[in-house]
Amino acid sequence: MTILSDVAIVAVCCLLSGAALVGGALPVAALLGLSSAVVGTYVGIRHPLWLYWLLAGALAALPFGYFPGVHAPLTFGLGIAVLLASLLHRNDNNTLAPLEIGIAVLVVASAVSVAATFESPTDIAEFGKWTVSTVLVIALLRLSPADLSRFGRIYAGASAAAALFAITIVAADPEGRLISYLSVVGYGRESNSTRFVYSDSGNAVRLAGTYIDPNTAGIGLLVALAVTLVVFSGWRRVGLATLFVVCVALTLSRAALFSILGGLVIVVLFHTLSSKQRRTIFVTLGVAVLAAAATPQVRRRVFSSFGSGDAGSSARADALDNFTSVMHGHWLFGLGWGRPEFKDPSKSFEVNYVANAPLLTVYRGGIITGLIFVAILLIAVTVAYRTLRGGDTPQAALAGIFIGFTVVALQLDFPVVTIPSVTMMFSVFLVFLAKNDPHQQQSAVQLGYRDDALVQGVR
Repeated sequence: MTILSDVAIVAVCCLLSGAALVGGALPVAALLGLSSAVVGTYVGIRHPLWLYWLLAGALAALPFGYFPGVHAPLTFGLGIAVLLASLLHRNDNNTLAPLEIGIAVLVVASAVSVAATFESPTDIAEFGKWTVSTVLVIALLRLSPADLSRFGRIYAGASAAAALFAITIVAADPEGRLISYLSVVGYGRESNSTRFVYSDSGNAVRLAGTYIDPNTAGIGLLVALAVTLVVFSGWRRVGLATLFVVCVALTLSRAALFSILGGLVIVVLFHTLSSKQRRTIFVTLGVAVLAAAATPQVRRRVFSSFGSGDAGSSARADALDNFTSVMHGHWLFGLGWGRPEFKDPSKSFEVNYVANAPLLTVYRGGIITGLIFVAILLIAVTVAYRTLRGGDTPQAALAGIFIGFTVVALQLDFPVVTIPSVTMMFSVFLVFLAKNDPHQQQSAVQLGYRDDALVQGVR
């Protein structure tokens, strides 16, 4: 009866929300706000883990979705709810790891930079969204291994749904009109949401789906791949991993592709593998390279990276050349958080700011925040190296992909810094890396949180 009553309360509030959406502006503001408050408060007190599961699904499947009827991002609202739930329902794990301490210091330093460069409420709004996405690491690390494993499975499953939807758009709806069916959650505002890559031989559709941008899709699917490796096993792991790798290739995101390939090479070099495992990895790499070479769009996209005519590479080089002159007089606190180029794509092309996560952190928040961000990356890479040397093969693969992502993607792209939903995806990546650290697992055993579902995957 308790479960039925819980579901009934939530259902009634959802019906009120639906009725509000049919009505005018005043009913929307009143009924939707009231019902959302009731649902959020009730779930946060009685069933806090539901908020985690909702966040996992929304972040993976609808990273740029909005709450129906209100212009509030799903991931931001659910992220706040998760942080509040983690404060209301604390466990005995109150020790902060070096990675968490680094994140706390980064938030404080960033707050100082916001205060020093404040120009409009947009600065505070952007800082608030980034903070929620970043501090989520600490909240998720408070989960038990069993609950975090479930979070990961929901995240991977929702990512698979988003990947299949994106494949459907590429294969059957090249004009991108299917996305309009998600208008209730804020998608489909553009008449044509399809993204292309252009070359002398024509153009090719890039997979994006609910991620909107192909490079963002590459990051999201890469994180989903890494999470899948440690929360599933057997045919589920193989099937989902294959789906995500294929979809990353279809995004034509060079940063994501090279991150995965680099990660596998790192695993071969530093992880203890049996002869059979090495042969499997080499065969997998060989098949992947041959498949990429046999696909004209992927082949042109990859090999154009090494040519002088690649517009993206030229723009990156120009931004790096101009970086010191742009930062002149702004090294200490940066140029600010709510700048137009972070919000307006056309303005970002005009400004051509540096597409490098550490340098963009300096650009936005100053040299101190940039150095702290680099320190966090170094801590995470150290954890990844320990996992490579001491973890099992799926854990080592996650660690290798993280190192590849740090060395390649974070040096070639910027969404992790400027787009809150992508920042949150990176936070999920950090959480699963930290939870699979051999040292972290020893601490979990001492606290009684050991759970083979996270360590060995779900069969």
